Amino acid sequence: MTQPLPPYLRTKFPELAANWAQLQGYFYSRHVPAHTRLLMEGTVATRLYLVVQGSLRMWHTTDQREVTLQFFFENQPVASFESFYLEQPSDSAIETLEPTDLLILDKADFDQIRRTLPGFESSLNRWLYARFIAYRQRVYTQLQTTPTGRYQALVADNPMILDRVPLHEIATYLGMTPVSLSRIRARLNEQNGTNGV
Repeated sequence: MTQPLPPYLRTKFPELAANWAQLQGYFYSRHVPAHTRLLMEGTVATRLYLVVQGSLRMWHTTDQREVTLQFFFENQPVASFESFYLEQPSDSAIETLEPTDLLILDKADFDQIRRTLPGFESSLNRWLYARFIAYRQRVYTQLQTTPTGRYQALVADNPMILDRVPLHEIATYLGMTPVSLSRIRARLNEQNGTNGV
């Protein structure tokens, strides 16, 4: 079965797009039910996932509670990249939030592509730098913004998350309890005269 290269990867990795006919054999498709763990904390990540349809969540556990690091949706690559790249145990876990269709690339095949595809390593490094910068900006925003401000920014920047991700997961992503998130939503709804934000 021929699987098209997701648009996000075509844009970020033109070398993959130019050579997709030869490379697509390295990737395989899988449909995964909701709430399936793809990676456990403490295990080494051996697969890179590309979301064709669905959503995933990456999180880690601290002080007996889960902290969501990121949500992933269509066309996005997903892995615990430090673990995948450095072959060390992951400090985060990954699971599906809804039924999800994935393209999967095993580590050995990823390394083969890195070795043999000219220009891919440069594109990969640019992408990793951009990802690092985005994480850094998110941490600074988390530290400098009020809980209400964080929620309002999420609604403004990613409104579809509210339709696809349970509120308790959103709360851990925003660094608050589900009760706090409910209070913020109720207060904003009251101020705006609406029934749901």
